[in-house]
Amino acid sequence: MAERPPGHWATVADLDAPSVVDFRYSPRRHRLAKVLAVLGAAALLAAYAALFDEPWWQVLLRFGLIGVVVALITNWQLRRQPRLPLRLTDEALHLTGPNGTRLSIDWVNMAGARVRGRVDPRLVVTPLDPQQTRPPMGPGQWSTPGRGPYELVVRLSWMRPGPDALRRELARRLPTA
Repeated sequence: MAERPPGHWATVADLDAPSVVDFRYSPRRHRLAKVLAVLGAAALLAAYAALFDEPWWQVLLRFGLIGVVVALITNWQLRRQPRLPLRLTDEALHLTGPNGTRLSIDWVNMAGARVRGRVDPRLVVTPLDPQQTRPPMGPGQWSTPGRGPYELVVRLSWMRPGPDALRRELARRLPTA
């Protein structure tokens, strides 16, 4: 890679960009998010207990149970979604699905692929012809309830490199109309 002067960043059009990019789950980012969530919940718990003059343990029991139920329902809903890791090559996008199964969609068979959201980023992928994916997709096999039968949604939370890198790679690899 050519040396760049300080402050000069690589652009999307760099010719020496890698041909294979892996996006993986980052346990470090996940732990940091958990620590920040616990600290924020503790601050809210203390403020609520002081404001309404309730013992902190009663507030914890009330809202802790609600938090556990929400977490279990969310986990149950997301179990069928494709997940990390995902790999971008010159030929295809490779996704990891439920139970560790793999799915490959060629770039020419891609109707659309966008990264949506900032706080909870998600990759939304739609193939042109689901029968041309490897292995061929069945209706609803990989999709999330409430979405189209062939629309794939991959949660990108705690991913490295980040969602902005994925946006750049998708812009570089997707065919332009």
